[in-house]
Amino acid sequence: MKRLITKSLLASIASAICVLAGNASAATVNEYFVDHGDIGIAYEDNELELHYHFEDGFNGVGPEVEFEPNEVYIRVSDAAKLTTTNDLGFLGTTAGDEIWILPQGNTGSSGAGSLGVPFVGLATEELDSTDFISVDLSMTNFNGPGEFALWQFGTFGPNVFFQSVDGISSADNLNLGIGIHDHANFGFTEEGIYEIELTATGNLTGGGTVVDVGTFTFAVGNVAAVPEPGSVAALVSLSLVGACVRRRRKS
Repeated sequence: MKRLITKSLLASIASAICVLAGNASAATVNEYFVDHGDIGIAYEDNELELHYHFEDGFNGVGPEVEFEPNEVYIRVSDAAKLTTTNDLGFLGTTAGDEIWILPQGNTGSSGAGSLGVPFVGLATEELDSTDFISVDLSMTNFNGPGEFALWQFGTFGPNVFFQSVDGISSADNLNLGIGIHDHANFGFTEEGIYEIELTATGNLTGGGTVVDVGTFTFAVGNVAAVPEPGSVAALVSLSLVGACVRRRRKS
């Protein structure tokens, strides 16, 4: 009888730990504030998966790691703030306005590395060309205090992929090749919290598509993110609980 009670007690404790771990994990949000990280797209068990991929560690510290979109928010500090010298129609700004930009480059005086801000990439390196022809990454919902745009500098001016200033439409789309890693400018017009819903649509070589949706959060300026950030250590400790905690994706 004592042995049965012990087993029952252990089972109850294990179950409680799993519940607590699940709740704590869901509430843990980590601030990505510096160094290189990617918004990545993977394919596992016949499902497309949007995620964060930090090849050089989270904020440049620790081992390679991946997170779900809701486990991280991106800090766009005032180090990314600048005063425009030209009108930027895709952001709805005029010369002299202040905006925040996470730059597409990492070097030079205006690069992310010099500014000490996140260097955010877009990656399909985890996808195989035997499975996919391409991936369409679209902005399908947006919430923020100002406007947002994603663009690259081109030979004849900016190539704009996403812009909230004219509403959300099918034009807010970026077609990505397979096995690529690229960078773009992430621009914001006001301080505050921005929630950007991205939909990844994988175009399969055998025909048809697979889809995943994720919301990526940016904290622009000195605003506090909600919920309060946790720590990577907390997530690591939760992973020790065992089978009740979700396995991280393989990089």
